[in-house]
Amino acid sequence: MLLNRMLQTMQRIQNDRLQLPIFYESPFALRFEIGDPHLANDQPLYIRQALWRAKFLYDAIAQPDILLWVLYRTKDSNTEDIPKLLERFCTLAHLPQPAQVYQQETTDSDGAPLVRIFFLWDCQDTPPDVVSLLDGIIQTDFSGFLELASAVFFFDTQNALLFHLYDDRGLDIVAAEKQSLLELYQKCSNWLLDYDRKRMDDTFSDLCVKDILD
Repeated sequence: MLLNRMLQTMQRIQNDRLQLPIFYESPFALRFEIGDPHLANDQPLYIRQALWRAKFLYDAIAQPDILLWVLYRTKDSNTEDIPKLLERFCTLAHLPQPAQVYQQETTDSDGAPLVRIFFLWDCQDTPPDVVSLLDGIIQTDFSGFLELASAVFFFDTQNALLFHLYDDRGLDIVAAEKQSLLELYQKCSNWLLDYDRKRMDDTFSDLCVKDILD
């Protein structure tokens, strides 16, 4: 089942609850800045560049086999809009209805009741329109589809990788083994978010030294 494979992958990357922010909850992770801070975010070039970076990083990792969209609902949320939101998501990503739906009762950071609805698709059986979906996430704050922000996850369950574009500003990629991320760390170093660069350097520096010695 998709859900079981996804949960096993979450355990392998040591983030059992899919806790956000993904980068800080995962031992082996990279955080990329995809929106150029030197460009105004209302410029078409800003969006095009962010999409190009996101798609480049997506293509650089092993092909994801599970797509997850998480819809968050509090006790005050309108539940009648869920079918419309799901239809909007499926239209954007050119997808049929999800292969699996799972509902989880949990709490938010303040301890208030929260329901997470997991919609899962098999990317091999029903491949999404990746470019349209990435573009939709990047334009979350501009298009008004707020339920995409920090809520779409691509899993590579065979290689235990997670790709998480959260909005127009950034993107996290995590793995069960840091060796899996070393090439991206080295080749895309200029895209790494400076604010978290020290954490990433500390994580991967020993592998870089080993490569030099070898």
